Amino acid sequence: MAAVGIVLLVVGAWMVFMLGPSGEAQLSATSKAPGAVVVPAGVLNAVDVPVRVTATRRDGGAVFLAAAAGSDVAAMLSTSAVSTVSGVHFPAGRLDLHASGAGALPDISNADVWRLTASGRGAAALLVDQGKGPEQVVVTSGDVSALSDATVTLTWDNRAWFFEALAMATIGAVLAAFALNDLWQGRAVPAPGDIAQVQTVEATI
Repeated sequence: MAAVGIVLLVVGAWMVFMLGPSGEAQLSATSKAPGAVVVPAGVLNAVDVPVRVTATRRDGGAVFLAAAAGSDVAAMLSTSAVSTVSGVHFPAGRLDLHASGAGALPDISNADVWRLTASGRGAAALLVDQGKGPEQVVVTSGDVSALSDATVTLTWDNRAWFFEALAMATIGAVLAAFALNDLWQGRAVPAPGDIAQVQTVEATI
C-alpha cells in the first residue's frame, strides 16, 4: 500500500505541475519535410474537449489552417507531400510526425469543404470543437507553395484534469502516510519479559 500511495503521489504531483491550474495540456512538433501538415481525427478527436491548433512559421510567411471531414481532406491531398501527426507523448509534450507522398500541393484555400478556417502571417490558430467529429485539420501556406519548418501545437484545456490530478496526489499522500505509519507502529519491539531476560543473562556473564 505504501508503494501504491507513493506512485499515486508522484504521478499526481507531476500531472498537477504539468497541467497547471487551468488544466492545459500542450504538445507540439516542427515539420522539417516540405508539404502540408495534417492532424488526423484520431488525435484531433481523441479527447472530448475543444482543441486549439496553432501553427507558426519561423520565416514569418503565410499560414492557413482548415478543418473538414477526413474523407474530404484525403481526397484533396491524396497525391501531395504531407506530414501527419502519428503519435502523442504526454507529459513529454511532443508530437510525432510521419512524412508521406511527394506530389505538389493544391491550392486548398478556396475549397468549399472546410467547416472552419483561419489564416495569418507568421502564425494562425484554429479552435476545433468536438461536435462535428471525426475531422482532420490541414496546415498549409495558403497556396501551392510547400510549407516547411513550421511548428504545430495542439492545446487542450480542461480544469477538471487539474483537480483530478490533485485528488490523485492527495489520495496517494494519504495512503502512503497510513501505510508508513502502520509499518512504524508494527515494527518489532521487545516485550518487557524479554528485556529482563537479556539483562539477567548480561549480569550472569
